[in-house]
Amino acid sequence: MNMNETSSFTKWEWIKNVFRFTYTLPFVLASLTGVFTALVYTSQIIIGIFIVLDVFVLALFVNLSNDYFDHKSGADSTRFFSRDKEFERGAREILSSKIYWSGNAFDLGYITESQGKILMSVLAGSAILLSIPIIIYGGLIVILLGLIAFFLSYFYTAPPLNLGSRGLGELDVFLSFFMISFFSFFIITGFFSYDAFFIALSVGFLVMNMRIVDEMSGYETHIDAGERDLCVRLGLENASKLVVLIMVLVFFISAVIVTLSSILYLLVFLSIPFSYQIARTLFNKNDRFRYVRAAPLAFKLSFSFQLLIIIASIAQIFATSG
Repeated sequence: MNMNETSSFTKWEWIKNVFRFTYTLPFVLASLTGVFTALVYTSQIIIGIFIVLDVFVLALFVNLSNDYFDHKSGADSTRFFSRDKEFERGAREILSSKIYWSGNAFDLGYITESQGKILMSVLAGSAILLSIPIIIYGGLIVILLGLIAFFLSYFYTAPPLNLGSRGLGELDVFLSFFMISFFSFFIITGFFSYDAFFIALSVGFLVMNMRIVDEMSGYETHIDAGERDLCVRLGLENASKLVVLIMVLVFFISAVIVTLSSILYLLVFLSIPFSYQIARTLFNKNDRFRYVRAAPLAFKLSFSFQLLIIIASIAQIFATSG
């Protein structure tokens, strides 16, 4: 798509494809799991709102910066490349749903590199401004956590580290989302809680699983580019087994959460059908699109699990307040 065509985009098309709001959902939901777990113990709703807003803006920054550096490296433009054009068309169709993937905004011509740099600066500045009341409330530890969050998010794709292509991307994602969930709780309450810790572990593992499954659709491209992500290191079959193992671990942790906290968290087991669909899809060798088809399912599993955590926490808030 030619850059000169950007004027033909509607405002909504531009906003939707540049900001990729769907991709902010894992970030926002992770923060909400921590905030609502905290609200079981305290009524600091206002600071919780600031935390969620700050995470939302950070997510916009992360998505845009990832698009920018993937555009610079050519990673997204070759994501679906295959010598088998029928497979390439099928993969694009599966991952071009409104929920999951619309393409790199820079590659598609929605935004130029110079515009992207300006917008990233605005988003970074907005995140800093939103963090001021959080720092006043939580103290200097908020600054340290913010710097760690920026490091993990920015250098996921940014040179010279580019953690995502060096076999550290999955660990980066796990740590990022664990921290978003747990420290949203910790900043509000100021104390450690096992239920918040295990909820954050579950969130981190599920979003990491999303990343592993997402890498599968670009397996050949990653090998050709010399990237060493987890799927390349393990191979697709072993990576599929790891995905299933992580899902089993998450629901084991969920049982621990129920034991430590409240029977209300049994709600998270309603997301098990998505786990079953993922496992069945990954090991269906008769489906040549199985690794592509599993990606939206992994997104739905993470989304539903976190949403059910939030619902269970809200129910617990009402149960304890009564």
